[in-house]
Amino acid sequence: MQAPGRPREFDPDETLMKIMQLFWENGYEATGLSDIVAVTGLGKASLYKAFGNKHQMYLRALSHYESLMIDTAVAVLRSKDAAPLDRIDAFLSAPIVAVRDHKDRRGCFLCNAAADRASLDSDTASLVERGYAKLRKALTRTLSEAFPEGASEKIAVRAEVVLTIYSGLRIMSRAAQTAEMMTATKTEIIVMMGLI
Repeated sequence: MQAPGRPREFDPDETLMKIMQLFWENGYEATGLSDIVAVTGLGKASLYKAFGNKHQMYLRALSHYESLMIDTAVAVLRSKDAAPLDRIDAFLSAPIVAVRDHKDRRGCFLCNAAADRASLDSDTASLVERGYAKLRKALTRTLSEAFPEGASEKIAVRAEVVLTIYSGLRIMSRAAQTAEMMTATKTEIIVMMGLI
């Protein structure tokens, strides 16, 4: 039996995951400390001691998302298990798969943070740019494999367009767009770009 006054033990990684899910789904402003207390089951003092204030919790949650989701996307783009354009297609299909197969309309936490907080908070902006830079670099490398004779400037522009399409599809998913329309949009754009 726990001694009186002794803080309850908890798993920091599991708790951070819960905090991340909350910010990812609701955004910064719509997530209150009372929501974090409710979802984690921890008191304010324990949360502050482990994760800092709400702003610090948000930054840690966004950084955790980067290590879980962005780094995974980068690994898929860099994988040699599929042809370069197939990897690009898988990357662009991820928002559609999330909606179609998992009914997941949270979008991308990184994209959400770009719209939600980046213009208001330099710390968030730095994390957003770091995440996008990782994706941009991986996309550039993959497109360079697909178009080895392509000029580096054109490859860089294509990478930026692909990243913009991805972000747009993630936003479309939050706006309750159908998976069918998202698929049609993705296909039309990549055909226009000459990626297929």
